[in-house]
Amino acid sequence: MAHQTPDLIVSRRYLRLDCLCLLLLMLSACSSSDQIEQQSRTVASASQTVLMALDAWAAGAAPTAYTVDTLQSIGKTLADVGAQIRSAETSEPTEQASLTKAVNDLSVAVTRAEAGLQADDRLEVQDAQQDLRLASRALATAYAKYFAPKP
Repeated sequence: MAHQTPDLIVSRRYLRLDCLCLLLLMLSACSSSDQIEQQSRTVASASQTVLMALDAWAAGAAPTAYTVDTLQSIGKTLADVGAQIRSAETSEPTEQASLTKAVNDLSVAVTRAEAGLQADDRLEVQDAQQDLRLASRALATAYAKYFAPKP
């Protein structure tokens, strides 16, 4: 029996969580011509999607199999984006390294959350969520430094 995709209620409208993820990724991909900016926004959207999926799972609103599938998909996205950020030519190598580290930290946290889900270990998932939040903040900080006006 196939599992149903849970809905997320936003402004009194129901959105399928997988559709929301796709929408966020599409919006972020169209937001800028600068590769690093585009990829950074994709990572930020992916991070928020993971947090929403984990919150839905913790509340009993998303089945484990669906949540694991979501995390696996986003894990692949993070790996691809991390490689693109690392390979981009930039005049800001220190800031680029900070962005790359934040993406890597997000990837590690997603993998950890996925393992916790598969083991049905709520404490591990909660710890991974905390790591995701910290890595998301690090990403935001690195992004702000990368795109801050230079003297």
